[in-house]
Amino acid sequence: MSSDNPFSDSMPTNPYSPTVQPPRIPGDGTIDIANLHSRGLVGQVQILGVLMIVQGVFILLMGGAITFYASLMPMVFREIRADAAQSGNANAMPPEADTWFLVLGVIAGLVMIAIAVFTIICGVRTLRFRGRVMSIVMLCVGMVTMLTCYCLPTQIALSIYGMIVLFNRPVVIAFGFAEEGHSPHEIQRAFYSIP
Repeated sequence: MSSDNPFSDSMPTNPYSPTVQPPRIPGDGTIDIANLHSRGLVGQVQILGVLMIVQGVFILLMGGAITFYASLMPMVFREIRADAAQSGNANAMPPEADTWFLVLGVIAGLVMIAIAVFTIICGVRTLRFRGRVMSIVMLCVGMVTMLTCYCLPTQIALSIYGMIVLFNRPVVIAFGFAEEGHSPHEIQRAFYSIP
């Protein structure tokens, strides 16, 4: 008795079925959060990233202003010496002061600009649950900007807030999920499902 099934013994496999399974895309699927009982501060990570970007812009403006004013200082000092020479004041600033203020001011400005750029980069990476350790380092390095007193209150607040968020256990786990290839949306959706 013949079978009407064309895929019987004469054709052991379906010619239209895929020969190999499609590769699993990292981050495709659900995140296993069965061992977590709290969402922790995962919802604060996006806020921290935005605040780091804003702080970086403030530091960038300050670094640019320091560099600009440092480049003007030699001209100002020459004017002071010229006025002192006309008035007969022998205690005018020494000529080396021009160079020292220029060099120190430009170095300080460039350091602030470098800190600003790295803070902005860390803020963008934090938005994507990436670079947790680098963000911690930049929050600590950012304390250097307090020497100018321009960013004193905001940098202290951001550093304390950032350390609290980035050392939170669920946040550490969320950054680990991002390293496994999960998207920020998947991570947030998984953690927001925790009651």
